[in-house]
Amino acid sequence: MGLCIGYESSLRYWFTKTGGEALPERMPPGAIRQAEASSALVKEGTLPFGPERDRPLHLVVAGAALKHRIHDCHVHVCRADLPAESFHRLPQGNIISSPALTFLQMASNASLWELVEIGNYLCSTFSISDEGRGYTGKREQLVSLEQLRDYLASLPPHTRGAKRALAALEHVVELTASPMEVQLAMHYGLPPDLGGRGPLTMHANQAIRISEQGQRLLGSQYLVGDLYLPEFKCDLEFDSEEFHTGKYRLDHTQARRNVLEAMHVKTVSATYGQMDTLDRFDDFTWLLEERLGVDHPEYTREQRMAQIDLFDWLNEFRRTLF
Repeated sequence: MGLCIGYESSLRYWFTKTGGEALPERMPPGAIRQAEASSALVKEGTLPFGPERDRPLHLVVAGAALKHRIHDCHVHVCRADLPAESFHRLPQGNIISSPALTFLQMASNASLWELVEIGNYLCSTFSISDEGRGYTGKREQLVSLEQLRDYLASLPPHTRGAKRALAALEHVVELTASPMEVQLAMHYGLPPDLGGRGPLTMHANQAIRISEQGQRLLGSQYLVGDLYLPEFKCDLEFDSEEFHTGKYRLDHTQARRNVLEAMHVKTVSATYGQMDTLDRFDDFTWLLEERLGVDHPEYTREQRMAQIDLFDWLNEFRRTLF
């Protein structure tokens, strides 16, 4: 028998998974019955990481009789009859909660904002650092929005956290490619009562087929929009210094925008300088609404306070995701 990691610890495992790492094979849901919580097993160091100061290791067992007090560990009991796609195999007989089960586990205590953000990251195409923040590179999508919905639908009735998880999925935008795209997706995907400026329907990394002339200019048959707003035929992009500096990149970025504009696809670019303070982000949102041709909404005091709180929360540089 081995250990099973879940909750914040499995979140850490999946969020830091890089593009060069293979995903572990799936295990049957009954595998949790073989898991135990043992300080001796924790000390063996067979897991991808162990407990750290101020970062406990989260373990999962199938029954209260298997739950033991372990230094710097939180042990959770899972009594639910779990469906397939719940666990993956780790070395030395250990297992880990799948991305879908991790999402469900986090729904038991996370706020709606936290859960929407977690869903965005699980369905994204990038990894973050072991510090719990910061872009580290591209990777394949861990789980799709459809797979998360199917998993939650297959749970027994009244499973703890399932209702909250389903509510959060209504605001998740899959296939985002950077933390700043996640921020934009939350700001414009959430309604005002939840602190957002939307909700706007958007598709991250949407393939946009381009004209023959544009194909020759860019050497590609299509472009990928950061956040494509189909209702307005608009591509909302985040331009970072990392990916948009240098002569070649600047030329390509400008040519890209010219091609999109020629196809009557509006382009609106956000930058760090437009998102680092609330006043600047308010002004950027006003310009985006002008570009989309929509009225500038008037918010209630409660909605405006929620927007301020969401902005502050998303821009808290010390905040980590696990």
